[in-house]
Amino acid sequence: MLGPRPRLAKSMVHFGFILSSFNHALGGRMRKFGGTWSESKLDCVEAYTHRYLQVMQNQRWYSLDYVDAFAGRGKQALRKSSGSDAPEPESFFGDESERVDTQEFLVGSAIRALRASTSSTRSFDRFVFIDVDKPSCLELESIVLSDFHEIHDTVSVVCGNANAALGEYIEKVDWTHTRSLVFLDPYGLEVGWDLIMRLADTGACDVWYLFPLGGVIRMMTNDGQVPDTWRVRLDRVFGTNEWYDEFYRTSGQQSLFNDEASCRFKNASTDHVVDFIRKRLKTAFPAVSNAGILRNGKGVPLFALVLGVSNPSIAAQKAALGIANHLVKDLDQ
Repeated sequence: MLGPRPRLAKSMVHFGFILSSFNHALGGRMRKFGGTWSESKLDCVEAYTHRYLQVMQNQRWYSLDYVDAFAGRGKQALRKSSGSDAPEPESFFGDESERVDTQEFLVGSAIRALRASTSSTRSFDRFVFIDVDKPSCLELESIVLSDFHEIHDTVSVVCGNANAALGEYIEKVDWTHTRSLVFLDPYGLEVGWDLIMRLADTGACDVWYLFPLGGVIRMMTNDGQVPDTWRVRLDRVFGTNEWYDEFYRTSGQQSLFNDEASCRFKNASTDHVVDFIRKRLKTAFPAVSNAGILRNGKGVPLFALVLGVSNPSIAAQKAALGIANHLVKDLDQ
């Protein structure tokens, strides 16, 4: 772990100055995110990363970390959607039609963070890239060594379960002298609520969470007969079992077998689920951004990208939300 920096007197960054600098850097207007949903989410987080480093450039009593808990191999193979109406077996939590074996690649968040850091006045002091897939970790390590050799000793590539590895990271860090920008981009419902709470409790993390909106909605069956295994997973991702009463309404009719579940009907629109997860996040973080909805080429909602700010400083919260809310409003496609 990096040693703590000497603590100096804190300086507050004025919210208006941050937004002014932010808008100036973008030519006085917000640019629209284009391309696929995969590209849009990465563009959004990358833009925030640049602004984050800009805001922190004069706060050098903190060590800065960047953490990607689902880093992958550093790049993602892409192709344009085939336009087929047939659902693919892997697409329950996303849109796998954009991920195929091709020579066209999308640079992932880990490499984008490294690029942002090396091009900024204030750099990250440490990078932690986590992935459960060993070949992906090996490829990412190779890219870091070849393309970012001068800073490769600041990069840790951890092969393991995101919840466990990130939990271990949280335990080891001196949060008195560290600030961390965390990106949670799960492949499905891997992120447990306990991890969300632990990140929030640091009081020092800005957490971008790509919530698996489409997968969650599909797991909520129309008739209320949600399989027990799915209920457990939904309880874990929401951190409560209250989602059932939130998204199922009583039909007012008694079933033949007096089965309460069979008298329920699903009431889980995209906006409803997004509002609920934001309310849940607000029980953990003192500040939560608006959510940007990411959709596939057919307009089907796949994910909601939202920022949780754990810093107790009101000024820090306003600065972070001011930037994040500008960014996510252009994600809706």
